[in-house]
Amino acid sequence: GNRSHRGAAKLTGFLRPLLAFLEYHRARPGGVVPLSWDITMQIRIPAAAGLLAIGMALPALAERTAGSSTADDPRNETIDEIVVLEQQLSYDVAAVVVEREPAIDTAEVLRRLPGADSNYNGRLTGIAQYRGMFGDRVSVNIDGLGVIGGGPNAMDAPLSYVSPMITEALVLERGIPGVASAPEAIGGHVEAQLARGGFGTGREFTLQGMAGFRYADNGDTSSAAGRITAANQSHRLSLIGQFDRADDQQTPVGTIVPSELSRDRYDASYAYSGDSTDLTVFAGGLETRDTGTPALAMDIRYIDTTLTGISIRQALSQDFTLTARFGYNDVDHLMDNFSLRTAPDNPMQFRQNLTAGSGSVFNVSGELQMDEWTLAAGVDGRLADHDSRISNPNNPSFFIRNFNAIERDVLAAYVAIDRDQGAFRWEFGTRYTHVATDAGEVGSGGMMGMMAMNAGALADAFNQADRSLSFDDVDLVLKSAYELSDVLTLSVDLGSRSRAPSYQELYLWLPLQATGGLADGRNYVGNLMLESERSNEITIGVDWSTQRFSVSPQVYYKDVSDYIQGVPANNMVANRVATMMSGNGALMFDNVDAEIYGFDLGWNYRLTPRLHLDGTASFSRGKRTDLADNLYRLPPLNGSFAISFVEAAWSVRAEWVGYDNQDKVSAYNEELQTPGYGIVNALAAWNPVPALRLELSASNLFDRGYQDHLAGVNRVRDVDIPVGERLYGVERTVTVGAVLSF
Repeated sequence: GNRSHRGAAKLTGFLRPLLAFLEYHRARPGGVVPLSWDITMQIRIPAAAGLLAIGMALPALAERTAGSSTADDPRNETIDEIVVLEQQLSYDVAAVVVEREPAIDTAEVLRRLPGADSNYNGRLTGIAQYRGMFGDRVSVNIDGLGVIGGGPNAMDAPLSYVSPMITEALVLERGIPGVASAPEAIGGHVEAQLARGGFGTGREFTLQGMAGFRYADNGDTSSAAGRITAANQSHRLSLIGQFDRADDQQTPVGTIVPSELSRDRYDASYAYSGDSTDLTVFAGGLETRDTGTPALAMDIRYIDTTLTGISIRQALSQDFTLTARFGYNDVDHLMDNFSLRTAPDNPMQFRQNLTAGSGSVFNVSGELQMDEWTLAAGVDGRLADHDSRISNPNNPSFFIRNFNAIERDVLAAYVAIDRDQGAFRWEFGTRYTHVATDAGEVGSGGMMGMMAMNAGALADAFNQADRSLSFDDVDLVLKSAYELSDVLTLSVDLGSRSRAPSYQELYLWLPLQATGGLADGRNYVGNLMLESERSNEITIGVDWSTQRFSVSPQVYYKDVSDYIQGVPANNMVANRVATMMSGNGALMFDNVDAEIYGFDLGWNYRLTPRLHLDGTASFSRGKRTDLADNLYRLPPLNGSFAISFVEAAWSVRAEWVGYDNQDKVSAYNEELQTPGYGIVNALAAWNPVPALRLELSASNLFDRGYQDHLAGVNRVRDVDIPVGERLYGVERTVTVGAVLSF
């Protein structure tokens, strides 16, 4: 109640419109989208010679503005004019239709987009990564609004809130995010949209919906999803839900323990669409129970989240549109180290962590059209509160108040101007962001001897410090594209984007592993003297698209000043505490200098109207420039090659994906090297009748043992994978599914 009142009291801003977002409509004569390229397969191969020739085919005709009509949907094509329905790629956006991907964690789907990847800490804890940056550096919105997490270790990362079978699209803004996209999007911007159904075509209400089920033999994994929508041309009522259950997964070298999961995601909404007004109101929830995170120190016992929001778009004239969005969510989260994994031998080492997060996200903006000019301006914000308390059920006197009354409030304003001159288009924008943070007093109890004395000294020093901090940053972004010919476009992005420190990086007073999902097994302490990160970037790309072949490569370079990472702590008390807990000294978050550079591309070749080849290639190299070390948890050179065949009622796809070895690892994290690998997946789908789709897939078809470099390191003892060894990818997994649309 107090958090809700505080968030409402501080809500004084307006919000920007959601630019460049894809709206996918499933409606079509007969009620379903025809089966075409609706197979997904990932194959990873040892990336050696030839990977640069691999890329992902996403020739796309996807629309860039919300509210597109079904009649204009590019998927309303006949089988003789096949287009890639499930993905799209251009110089400024990449997208994939999530609801047809056989995945449990939506973060997995990011891997299908050039330059994007995900860090795996558990089956529902994938953390978005783009071009070498991950975590808080990558902005993730759901239906145009951000989500405030409930835990300090990203167990409920933003993409865990969008269950795949009820999510329409993931849209990645390629290159440098425009200033209108989001504040603090220093590492990229991703939009996700729930599949709530479309409006009707007349005044009478009609029912539409879907019911789907998928089952995978590995881990006895099942997902059930449904949607029912009652709508006419102006009003839409929709209920959606997905329910996931699974046991521990098997790999070629043994079982990942714990990797069980239980998640329920549901949503109810009302929408109105008129001549000049669009309105959506929603309320939903996420309930996660007993879900393993083997790369972290504890597992999820529960995550209970309520989510509410409203979005209004009002055309005040033919040339001026006002858009406003507001969302609120509240999270209660419990984790422990003894229920799902092998419990400590000593009862005094049992730990459980009760955390909470809540707050408001809002944006309001106006957009003015003036011939070939577009002017957009707005304000947005994110008002977040966090608390965390560690305890021991076997020792009522033991506690650690590791985060207390945390406040992190972001208020920002931006203006952007866009000019479309036919062959030449450019956009320039600037954003001012103010971040204010604060923390309450901390403490601990129930410790013994030197540990109690040292922890008390750290708490006293923290409580006596000035914890009320503020950061003021200005971003500048210039994006341009020039059509050199009917088939070739050159794009250049220049920008300077920033991010203020997270609350973990500032306020982690006792050496712990509450690090936003770093999952390196080291104990960290915060730093109240941190500065904001700043990335000065350039991205250059080309789009070449003919009737049969398309390719969209981009190269980029980022000079990142005040990059925040761990360095050996110079606080002797913190080092003593960390050594007593783990045998290693503490790492302290600090500002360093770094650079990240690389390339990514996607390509597609249409051999016949029904037979396609496509692929991806991505490479990121990150290193410190103030000393000789590499940045942590960056993927090696990787790519994919796929062949797909599509008929009117069935389709098959085989894809080969490969990752090179990664030996450019971070010394400060004691990061492990990984060898290259490749796996093959295949998927087939069949529509026996237009309203029914049957699916059959096999991942890791040849049962290859492999370790993904972005997978975390095992933290669970007395299991098949030793402590400290990188988690393995799962063994051959067969999935069957059925989706009924009406």
